[in-house]
Amino acid sequence: MSTPRIALAIPAYNAAGHLPRLLDAVRAQTVPFDEVLLYDDTSTDATGDIARAFGATVIRAATNTGPSIGKNILAQQTSCEWIHFHDADDALFPDFVARTRALISNAVDVILFGTQDRDDVTGALLGQQTWNDSELRDDAIRYCVQHTVTNCGVYRREAFIEAGGFDNNASTKYNEDQAMHLRLALGGLRFASSGTLGVIIYRRTGSMSSGHAIECARAQYTVLEGVAARTGSRYCNEMGVRLWRLAGVLGGYQDWTYARQCLELAQRLGYHDPSQEHPVIRLLARVSPFGAIVLREKLIRAFKPALRRGMPTVP
Repeated sequence: MSTPRIALAIPAYNAAGHLPRLLDAVRAQTVPFDEVLLYDDTSTDATGDIARAFGATVIRAATNTGPSIGKNILAQQTSCEWIHFHDADDALFPDFVARTRALISNAVDVILFGTQDRDDVTGALLGQQTWNDSELRDDAIRYCVQHTVTNCGVYRREAFIEAGGFDNNASTKYNEDQAMHLRLALGGLRFASSGTLGVIIYRRTGSMSSGHAIECARAQYTVLEGVAARTGSRYCNEMGVRLWRLAGVLGGYQDWTYARQCLELAQRLGYHDPSQEHPVIRLLARVSPFGAIVLREKLIRAFKPALRRGMPTVP
């Protein structure tokens, strides 16, 4: 039996300032990737030249498309059986490929690695996240509703493409990783976790996620609404908890339209008692879920104003 080949797929736009850090991490792999591809999304800097000098296959877009379309194109272009998508401004642990090879089997389609968050400027450790292998294998849909799985997986290319890959819908643009993992889970792909750290995510001001917090929250609602359309009340509790949490986030930005939509969806699914909330909020939620969220936000602004200082409101 031949050894499965593994490709690294990098969507990039004006990434010349960060790409060398990722490519250094690729060079440092104890076992190399079999192929490195970069989607140059009409960059106006030296992104494509840096990737070519490294030896990567560069696919240049004719017009700016965004990362989801770029990643789907890279998945179509590679000849490798497995593929890992990686943002140009992040990095990898040096044993990432070696650990992937040890975990690949006919029994899985998706292997998730833990992530480590670091400050982009200082390199200081901000936190880390690993995933529960047993829960993933038991019900990947439930797990991906409960957890926002980021750009940290390795995917069986054929199964990934058959399931539809990344969602190109503009409404999920800022929640594309969770949308993709839920699409794969709903498509029946078999998930597993390495249980180890593999991906380093560098957090910086003004990035696609940190610079668009309201858009990220709205996109997450759209993703959850899509899951509800497919699964009904099967994940009532998991969806309800997530929707109430999201309504609180949206309330923090004074986006009451989307906050209300979250609560209404939770109710339609049969979730009426937000047990994770304060007893007063839980009591009020029985009468008026929206009123409960509004009161919660008023209390935060009155007694913990530092939590809301500097936050923009919905445009």
